[in-house]
Amino acid sequence: MMSGYSTIDDWRPLTTQLGSVHSVYGQLKQHLKRTPDLIDDPAGESGASFILYPIALYISILGKAGKYQEAFDAFHALDTDGPLAPDSKIYSSLLSVLAERAGATDVNAEVIAQSVSEAKYIWRRHMRSFDRQPQHNVEPRSIEVMIKLLSRGKPSDHELMFDILRDICGLPSPSVGRRPSPPPPPKKKVKLTTWILKEILEGCIAAGRPEMAVHYAQSVMDTRELRPILSAWHLHNLLRAHIILAKKSPASPSRAENVASWVEWMVAQDPARKSKETKPNEYTIVSALGLCHLSKDTHSALRIVRAMISDDSNKGRPTGTGMHGATSSGSLSLPVKAWEYLFYLATMPGQGSSDEKRQCLEIFQSYGFAILDVWEKSTLAAIERFEPMEKRAHISLALHIVQVLKTALPSSSDHGGAEKPVAAADFEAWSDIRKRAELFLEKTRRRKS
Repeated sequence: MMSGYSTIDDWRPLTTQLGSVHSVYGQLKQHLKRTPDLIDDPAGESGASFILYPIALYISILGKAGKYQEAFDAFHALDTDGPLAPDSKIYSSLLSVLAERAGATDVNAEVIAQSVSEAKYIWRRHMRSFDRQPQHNVEPRSIEVMIKLLSRGKPSDHELMFDILRDICGLPSPSVGRRPSPPPPPKKKVKLTTWILKEILEGCIAAGRPEMAVHYAQSVMDTRELRPILSAWHLHNLLRAHIILAKKSPASPSRAENVASWVEWMVAQDPARKSKETKPNEYTIVSALGLCHLSKDTHSALRIVRAMISDDSNKGRPTGTGMHGATSSGSLSLPVKAWEYLFYLATMPGQGSSDEKRQCLEIFQSYGFAILDVWEKSTLAAIERFEPMEKRAHISLALHIVQVLKTALPSSSDHGGAEKPVAAADFEAWSDIRKRAELFLEKTRRRKS
């Protein structure tokens, strides 16, 4: 009965049914008073766990109904020791109630602070129960909600969050100026999951500690047996942390290199990119190239783009003359903003060697069909209907491509000089790209006129 009631999320119109929940719980309490030996056989259906589970559901229902004090009353009414003392599911339910209260849309700072304080009290009770009841464990959900709550607290709460990750999850603390040392054996290790790692990364960012998000993400990547839990969502949060750090301090190429390695690894896990779990989406790729721009790292940007265009069925640049020789490669569709970042890097002072500029052009020659078609076929009226950000990205990309081609293409048919000459087919294709970019820019200028 409690399992059925626990599926209800909105109890506001169901006051009668909530009264029935209280009645069921009251009957359970009376039953326990009449039959104290009911829990003598922990292996049977009358075992303690079968009594505590409906109580955990009752606490969860009270939380959904906004009856927070009653949820605490149900918790405190339990034995402090013995078979009917709170177990891991009871603690998990009560912590989840606190997390839901602190996560409400209209919550104020005072309620958040109270929820964090109460969560620490519940957590201390949970940890003390280990000494009295060795059979106890920690639910993964408890770790998730503790991270969610502590990340919204004070710096001392953040430190407790890091201690939990070290002592319960076995994740190492960062080593500053010394060789990393393994964490002590956890008291009650909880196996790290995809969802716990997601909460860790989001919690570190919410706590204003993006450097810890980078540390924990890389710790998992560096631990071979943990890598299967990694998903594209973790890469997204790693990127968020790197971008925050890059904006705060001088750009470091190692940030872009780190993300490029992640993208290459994730694409390698699913070369055909069939799974949304491991496939970096367009937003993530745009963010990754944005980080390369902040870090002034053209090489890492090219690594990221090349990883996204490589798969088992289509390796390398297509053969054929000109831009239209290989339609099979045109299946990749990078957002225009991604291309803009790539060519912006190629034109930055001190960035984009001649070889890197040509690599950018070679990739765009093979995979930029959709954008080139837009530039050629868009009428003035169609350009007017572009979204403002999309329009700016197209104009910026066209300008950067024209600028790159001024240095990548010789000014005459004489291809002599120290640099490697441009192949005739590439020369023709790149000249066509330049014409389309200039045509599009001319259209935008006429539209302004």
